[in-house]
Amino acid sequence: MKYILVILAIHYCFNSGLTQHNSSFDRVQNFSVELQASTTNNHFISQEIQLSSETTASFLTIAVFVNAPFSGHLHYQLEGQSWKPLSQYHEANHPTREIFELLFLPNQTTSIRFKSDQALPTSLSVRWLTLTATDQIQNTTSTEREDCNCPQPDFCGRSCWCPVGNCPMDATPVATAPSHIIVHHSASASTSNDFPAVVRSYWDFHVTINGWDDIGYNWLIDGEGVVYEGRGSGTQGAHFSCMNAETTGICMIGNFETSTPTPAAIAALEDMIAWEACDKIIVPADSSKHITSGALLANISGHRDGNDLPNSCTNTVCPGANLYPLLPGIRQNVTDYTCLNELVTTRDILQTPFSIFPNPGSGYFQMTGDLNQIAALQLFSQTGQITNHNVNLMAGQAVSNGILEIQHTGLFILKIIRKNGSVATHKLLVRNEN
Repeated sequence: MKYILVILAIHYCFNSGLTQHNSSFDRVQNFSVELQASTTNNHFISQEIQLSSETTASFLTIAVFVNAPFSGHLHYQLEGQSWKPLSQYHEANHPTREIFELLFLPNQTTSIRFKSDQALPTSLSVRWLTLTATDQIQNTTSTEREDCNCPQPDFCGRSCWCPVGNCPMDATPVATAPSHIIVHHSASASTSNDFPAVVRSYWDFHVTINGWDDIGYNWLIDGEGVVYEGRGSGTQGAHFSCMNAETTGICMIGNFETSTPTPAAIAALEDMIAWEACDKIIVPADSSKHITSGALLANISGHRDGNDLPNSCTNTVCPGANLYPLLPGIRQNVTDYTCLNELVTTRDILQTPFSIFPNPGSGYFQMTGDLNQIAALQLFSQTGQITNHNVNLMAGQAVSNGILEIQHTGLFILKIIRKNGSVATHKLLVRNEN
């Protein structure tokens, strides 16, 4: 149902109800707000938008955007408080709208209004989402893997942070073979009594406001050290300034320009980086070329390391002034993990005498090099299990013609065991030809 309210020189339209994209107990209202010229200064100001409190809600969020190019500055004001700046969203790259940072407000918030230092080219769009309290977290226990000595940390999966199941995954996910792990902060919600609802609000913001296919990050970590599954392992996200291929994005929930990450969050980040490094064959303390950006980047980088690169579409302070300086120590701590000893000390696995092409490919690969050196081959699936999803390649079988066939799409790890006992490791990415 849609109502039109006219109050003095301003009107705002809203529709309310239970959104199909959120938990069935999360309530959404969308407003269209007109800002009018002030009679006392050069600003353009809205009337107050009245917000009704929900007794069962953990908190509410306000998303704001303009469906046209806009270079001005916005502020917002809650009842009885001073004006506060509303910054542009640090990962905004929508082709037709200007998007501002997601606001997290107490459930008791009763009203909000906005002002601008410029006339808006169109009405201001406001999305108010009320997040109902989430039940107790039920962590997903990770599956034991055969290809990695570092255990995957337990995590809160999608059914945990979106228990009703109405926060769907990307229907057409793109597989990627990460060479770099990118650390982020969410720039909001440094503290919360309901972090699963915080993750749910990010999903709504990323999908509904940004127009993305799913939540942008592969993994998220809250201040209590709980890991949340976003797009998950080996799936291309939307987090690294339009240079997302060959990366895994891990988001630390909080604004680390103004707050400091907790020891529990840092410990969980290091555990997750160790597992991703082990699983994706990424040496934590090294740097390497990131193909999509064309730049030499630290294998464990911060989002801001993508600033000013030729293929970058945004500039950002992410992961924040209080997290970014911790990255060198995090790289070293992860390097010291015992489960990464083989990866860290056996650098020749990344200097393999074999070449495999095309990679990515449609499932048929040509391997070149001295094939007579090969004693055995092992192929691991994205879940870390030895697989036989191939024809000319079987575990323990030497290859003579160099032709490899993998019949399923996704990310695979090929271990080439040489007769001298050394192991050469390759990531193979199989994509659908369509």
